[in-house]
Amino acid sequence: MDYNAAMVIGADGNRIGRYEKIHLVPFGEYIPFAQYLTFAHKLTGRVSKFTPGEDRKVFRLNGHRYGVFICYEAVFADEVRLFAQLGAEVLVNISDDGWYGDTSAPWQHLNMARMRAIENRRWLLRDTNNGVTSVIDPYGRVRQSIPRHQIDALPAQYGFRDDITFYTEHGDVFAWLCALLSMGIVLWSLKIEIKQIASRTGISH
Repeated sequence: MDYNAAMVIGADGNRIGRYEKIHLVPFGEYIPFAQYLTFAHKLTGRVSKFTPGEDRKVFRLNGHRYGVFICYEAVFADEVRLFAQLGAEVLVNISDDGWYGDTSAPWQHLNMARMRAIENRRWLLRDTNNGVTSVIDPYGRVRQSIPRHQIDALPAQYGFRDDITFYTEHGDVFAWLCALLSMGIVLWSLKIEIKQIASRTGISH
């Protein structure tokens, strides 16, 4: 089996561990429902056939805990927060932004990563091939960065945090409550509107 994975190596050169990407890109790293979408193989060409990882891990390095997630996984807030739940004091996002070419997408991807830092109040270190390599503080501010398409090293200054935010602890519960409340208001408004229409037309129930 092939995995899209990140290897964590200590300063002494010893292997600390490996994180295997859990949330793969559909039609980029695998074909969903491949047994049914047989035509997709021709459309996607040499699409990779990666196996999704199963274990979300946090790695201890120099006395601190790091949570590493890969590329597209930065989009999924409810998944990234699990690294902080597991004790990650710093978030690390490695990304292949070569997919996007010279479009606005690398900047959009950066802004998504910034939101993950804000939600969990963690420093986030972002390493890309030709995107926006940067250091993001717990308030989503880009503190240091390297211009796109530039090969360089970024001496990063960052800190460690282990506090748990409401979002880290509860995820999207607030958003779901807002959605349910909005739905309830819409249904209540429709009920009132129907009653008013019925009273104007003389229809009784």
